[in-house]
Amino acid sequence: MHDPIKQPKYWRDRAKATRAKANQLRYAPREMQRMLRVAEEYDKLADRAAEWQGDSQLHGAEPPD
Repeated sequence: MHDPIKQPKYWRDRAKATRAKANQLRYAPREMQRMLRVAEEYDKLADRAAEWQGDSQLHGAEPPD
């Protein structure tokens, strides 16, 4: 079964959307920074998902749940 949270694109799209929301918070710098940190974490999850895909393709296994 195709699980979207195991796909890097899912997390990159979330990071992009979160950055767009953060840009709307320019009047609230603290909240904007929080949103940008969340976007960074989404990018890290995307990188991790990409690694899992690479590992699973090499070993024929599914990414961890």
